[in-house]
Amino acid sequence: MANAQRQYESATVFNARCIDMRYLWTPSTEYKGQQQQKPNYFGGFILPKQAAHWSQDPGMSGVMAAFGKLLQGQFSAYASNPMAAGWPIADGDAPGPDGKVSEFAKGHWLFYASSGNPPGVELVQAGGALAKLSQRVHVKPGDFCTLGVTAAVNKNDGRRVKFYLNAVVFTHPGEEIVFANSVSGAELMKMAEAQGLRPVGFNPAGNFAPQGGGFNPAGNFAPQGGGFAPQGGAPVFTPGGAPGAPMNPNGFAGPATAPNGAGFGGGAAFPSNGAPPAQPGGWSPPQSQGGGFAPGAFTPPQGPFGNPQR
Repeated sequence: MANAQRQYESATVFNARCIDMRYLWTPSTEYKGQQQQKPNYFGGFILPKQAAHWSQDPGMSGVMAAFGKLLQGQFSAYASNPMAAGWPIADGDAPGPDGKVSEFAKGHWLFYASSGNPPGVELVQAGGALAKLSQRVHVKPGDFCTLGVTAAVNKNDGRRVKFYLNAVVFTHPGEEIVFANSVSGAELMKMAEAQGLRPVGFNPAGNFAPQGGGFNPAGNFAPQGGGFAPQGGAPVFTPGGAPGAPMNPNGFAGPATAPNGAGFGGGAAFPSNGAPPAQPGGWSPPQSQGGGFAPGAFTPPQGPFGNPQR
C-alpha cells in the first residue's frame, strides 16, 4: 500500500447512540500512555442488534457495502476468508479485556471512529433545523445520532480496517449512560441542591430550542421517506428494526438456512429482488469453510472499550 493510493470507502450509520464523546471537540494527544504529536478526535458508539452477527445486521448495511468495496480492492487478500481480518466492530454481549460485560452494551454492536481533524458535529433542533455544536452542550452519553464514517485499511496494520469519523448529527435524546467512576448531570444537580444551591440556569449561545423541545422526544429517528437505501445494494429498512425491501443479491447476508444466522455465506438471507447476480469479489468464502463464519468466531481487533485504532 506504500506505493498505491489509499482506498477510502464512505458509509452512514443511522440510529446509533454515542457512548464516548470526550474527544469529539477537544482532541486527545495521548495514546496508551504516550504523548502523540498529532491530535486525535474520536467517539465511541453502540448500535442496537437486529441480527445474530453484525455482517447480517440491517443497521450495518452501509458499513457492509464499504467493507465489500475494500475486499474487492486493497483488502482483497481477505476476500475469501474475511474472518481472518480485523474489523472495527465488537459484540457488546462479549466480555471486554477486563472479562466483564457492561450493562449498556448488552444487545448492541460497539465501534469507535477517529480522525486527525475535527469532525462535523451538529444537533437536530425541534422542527428539524440543524445547529452546529462547537462544544458539548445539550448532549450526553446515550443520545442517538447519525454518523458519517469512512472505512480504510489501517495504516499501521494491513490486517485491520479502521473507521475515520467525518460527521456526527445528534438526532434525539436517549437514556443517559453513566460509566464507572463517573457521575451523571442529574446526580450533580441533586448534590448541589443538598448543599443549598439553586442554579437559575442560563440560555446557551446559538439558536437552540428550549429544554424539552430541542430534540424530537418521540424516540425513534425516522429519515425522510420512511426509510433509507444505503449504497452498495444493501437492504432498505425502517429504523424500527424490521427489514423493509428485499436485499439485492450483491449484499452481504448469509444463507437463510445457516445455523444461528451464520454470516457471509453464498446465499441471501433476504429474498432476492430479481436483480442481476452479484459480481465476483463479494463476501462469500469457499464452501469448504462451511459457507461463512458463525457468530462468536469473529475476533474484534481490539477490546470494545479501549481507545480506537490509529
